[in-house]
Amino acid sequence: MSKGTGPLSKLYNATISAVDKIVPTAMQPFWQSPAGPRTVFFWAPMFKWSLVLAGLSDTINRPPSTISLNQCASLATTCLIWSRYSMVITPKNYSLLSVNVAIFLIQGYLVIEHLRWRNQKGRDAVFDHNTISIHLKDD
Repeated sequence: MSKGTGPLSKLYNATISAVDKIVPTAMQPFWQSPAGPRTVFFWAPMFKWSLVLAGLSDTINRPPSTISLNQCASLATTCLIWSRYSMVITPKNYSLLSVNVAIFLIQGYLVIEHLRWRNQKGRDAVFDHNTISIHLKDD
């Protein structure tokens, strides 16, 4: 239960109190656990799975030339850091660990795909910056 006094805390406490009454007995240990659905430790990783789905969509639909190297690398690095964090906090949050490892693997794959594309095709690409054309070819 939230210890806050604001309207969102009151809404949260009312919702949890209402749901407490209908949770089956068999589900009570999960419901009452320190990383269960009553806490942010459960919901934050659940919403983060949408990043996994977006990354999977990119691996299937996006050509390597349009992958943002900076974005994918920073997201992979951030998830690596959060993976470590999920193991040093109390309670240990295995759902946060799993989602961060999944994002790290997917974004790492996208970084590798973009670097492969840059190595193979990027030398012959033409980059148009405003009115200046820059041709990258080895002479």
